[in-house]
Amino acid sequence: MDVLALLLILALVLWLQMYILCRYAFSRLKYTCEFSVPEAHEGDTIMLVETVYNGKLLPVPWLRVDIHTSRWLEFAGTCSVVAQENRHVTSSFVLGSYQKITRKWKLKCLKRGIFRTENVTLVSGDLLNFSNVSAAVPVNATLTVYPQIIDLEELFVPVSLQQSDRVVNRWIIDDPFLVAGVRDYAPGDPFNRMHWPASAKSGRLMVRKNEYTSQQNLTVILNMQSNYYELFDTTDKAMAELGIKVAATLFDRALREGTPARFITNGCTEPDARQPIVTSEAADRDHIASILRILAGLRMKTVKDFRVLLEDIWPDIYNSEVVIITAYLTMEIGRLADRIASGGNNVSIILLDTVYEKDSEPRHADIYVLSDGIRKEAGKLA
Repeated sequence: MDVLALLLILALVLWLQMYILCRYAFSRLKYTCEFSVPEAHEGDTIMLVETVYNGKLLPVPWLRVDIHTSRWLEFAGTCSVVAQENRHVTSSFVLGSYQKITRKWKLKCLKRGIFRTENVTLVSGDLLNFSNVSAAVPVNATLTVYPQIIDLEELFVPVSLQQSDRVVNRWIIDDPFLVAGVRDYAPGDPFNRMHWPASAKSGRLMVRKNEYTSQQNLTVILNMQSNYYELFDTTDKAMAELGIKVAATLFDRALREGTPARFITNGCTEPDARQPIVTSEAADRDHIASILRILAGLRMKTVKDFRVLLEDIWPDIYNSEVVIITAYLTMEIGRLADRIASGGNNVSIILLDTVYEKDSEPRHADIYVLSDGIRKEAGKLA
């Protein structure tokens, strides 16, 4: 009888602690989860900060937090489970009465994107884990990871210099205030660049040739199609990522130099988007940051054929430094590049691939391709 009574008492105690601990596990329990910074770049290391507070006398013998985030946020010093695009991380706590614990995780941003952790799952239970309870807690933590800034002068060279013995690195966008020499007049060159003494001496129209640094305004046109026959989804995602990095680098320089800039692409940030992205032109930090956020959130799909996009927008581009970033070059794109140049614009084409259609090179646009010695490294960057 004594043994039976002892067993009954033990069972009652176990049931009572299970009932109390499970029922009041989340009572006056506060949990927050946030990134140490709202924005970062690819390759940056930041912190994920967890804070949990037990605001009652009853302790919490164990608490497990299940965090679901992107696989492209790598947690240092912990084991995590990666499934497709998601990463599952478990965090454990033991909380005494009125105790607050703050934990910081090191995160490495492996890839651009806008990453959201909307909810976490809290799991707790009794001392012996005979029973447990769970609850979803909204945290709404958002991190924007901007594309990596790369060295354009190292990766890309003018196509006209490919056969020369010495490649001279230079900036893709030229500066109207730094004169390097003169060249023959081409249709579309603005008359304020005419060099009249050189024209009189040579007997033909000559214009000032500018150094390659920066100009007063910038228009970047990004083609999210990796092949001209693509309809919706981008096939070569690595090449598209390289194009996004190139665009981000151009806007980063525009911000540092105070250059007004705008962005045009046939890509999209929303899955059900139907129209291409065309931003306004401005030079302030908020405007450039908004463009970088667009680049961070670009999806691997297109909403309009690139040739059609150029046909739609070229009449609205004038007196601008235009940089076209594309994985391929066709005769139609070359023709449209010349048409953009006819509006008084300086046009540069950055080719992400060195293969392009015969006779597609525009007459009035500079072409830049991957340097032979850097091409493999550029593929790694993407």
